[in-house]
This record gives sequence, C-alpha cells and structure tokens, in this order.
Amino acid sequence: MSTDGTPPARGGDAARVLTIDLEELSWALNSRDPLGESDHWLNLESGVILSLIGPDAYDETDGDPRDDDRWLFIEPIDSSEAFRVMEDFVDQCGDDRLGRALGQALQERKPFRRFKDVLAAHPTKREAWFAFERQAMEAIARRWCEDHGISPRWTARPNRPTP
Repeated sequence: MSTDGTPPARGGDAARVLTIDLEELSWALNSRDPLGESDHWLNLESGVILSLIGPDAYDETDGDPRDDDRWLFIEPIDSSEAFRVMEDFVDQCGDDRLGRALGQALQERKPFRRFKDVLAAHPTKREAWFAFERQAMEAIARRWCEDHGISPRWTARPNRPTP
C-alpha cells in the first residue's frame, strides 16, 4: 500500500464494505497539520481509524501502518476544499447581513478563524453551520471512500452537543 493513499489494484472486485466512524474519518480528512506531525490511517479489515499525533507517534505503535497493506493512509483534503464548504454556506446562509460579514471574514487573514469568530455571535446560524459542515464532510468522506474502493457504512453515534 502506498503512503500517498493510492488504492491497491482491485481488478473487477466489488467495493469493500466497511463500517467506519464518520466523525473520525471527517476529522482525519479535515485535519491540516502545519508541522506535519499527525497522520491518520484506515484499517481496511476493521474500519478502525488510527490517528498518530506527535513527532514520536510511529515509535509508540505496535506496528507501523506504513509497512502494512491492511492500512490505508488518509490524505487530508486541501484547505481550498474546506474553504469552498464555507463559501457554499455563505451562499445559502439566508441572512444577507451575516452573509456579507462571513464573506468579509473569508477575505481576511486567517479566514477559518475569522469565519468562526463571526458565527460565534449568531448561535442559531452557528448551529446551522455545524449541520451544513457535517453534511458536506459526509459527502467528502463518502467520495474519498468510493475513490478507494470502499462502500462505507457509518457507525451510529449518540447525538452530542455541538462544540
């Protein structure tokens, strides 16, 4: 298995059905580590996601997923794709004044932080953002799985409050 995330040749095989924690996969796909000290891997047999965080993370694992065909590297999405999700939310926000403020936040330095700062003053729209982002990330995660020959079955999680 290549560490760049390219799937093994599957020939005419049907998609592999795996039960995967959508929240964990979304987090792994959306994690951008500027120091390059975190990696995320999907176990192709169990659907478990392994997150290795920190400079010594590989030294602390039982086995190195880089050397094991059971593990598929989860390449995070580009920040431009995450940015597009925020732009899409602004387009459908339904509040012209808030939409302008969010659009302005996306033009400033540190747009991800500014976007969330603007939403902090609008609790109802903030909740709408989290729901929108979850839906967008599910679509991204499903596409990632399909690109790697996986038919995902998402694990059920109890409803938890939004951060």
